Amino acid sequence: MMTSYPTISAKAQRFMLWWGWLMMIAFGLSYWLLIRLLPLNPATDTAAQVAAFYQANSLPIRIGAVICSWCAAFAIPIYVVLVAQSIRLEKGIPIWSILQFGGGMMMTIFLVLPPLFWGVAAFSPGRPPEVTLLMHELANLTLVTTDQFFIFNMVPIAYLALSRRGHPLNPFPRWYGYYVVWTALMFEIGAFAFLPQTGPFAWNGLLTYWIPFTIFGVWMTMTLIVLLRAIGRQERASVSHG
Repeated sequence: MMTSYPTISAKAQRFMLWWGWLMMIAFGLSYWLLIRLLPLNPATDTAAQVAAFYQANSLPIRIGAVICSWCAAFAIPIYVVLVAQSIRLEKGIPIWSILQFGGGMMMTIFLVLPPLFWGVAAFSPGRPPEVTLLMHELANLTLVTTDQFFIFNMVPIAYLALSRRGHPLNPFPRWYGYYVVWTALMFEIGAFAFLPQTGPFAWNGLLTYWIPFTIFGVWMTMTLIVLLRAIGRQERASVSHG
């Protein structure tokens, strides 16, 4: 018999989903318009070129770092709702939901760190260029190569989506489960950015930057839609059985 869990407020879930999604939009706009590293500068830029970029854009980068400091953990409320929905599909100790939660929480750290490092690089634009280059490289590689925890968040979601297809409480359609699998696989390519400085595997390349960056935004938006629909169905089912 399935373990019963307390009813979770639909209003609270919706609030968390929109809260996280709007913070994601604010983060993306700040990264693009203020930090101005969409796309990332080529990894072949010299220390003098990188230092000149931060000197010319010091104030907007620091303002962007302020906004990103408020918004970079945008995924946390969304992951809380994901776990609240996933836990309904498990019996006993919900180990897949626990793994999903842990992976999601750790993953957000590596979305917080790059704006922090960009802000530090812009904080003292008159320092030696080699020091600014080091912070710049640390920020960019942190953004692109930190795939360690994505897999622990996404595999449980995909597993529950695909293995509980006939479950009456499953909020995840089959296509969503397959999309999560593809997203997880594409994210793992990011670690290759440590190797080349040009081409599709560079930190601004097609396979390590553009595709993961795009599918992450699409995935977060899909997750918002899927969960909002699931919450609506659950409300209607609750009313009909009430």
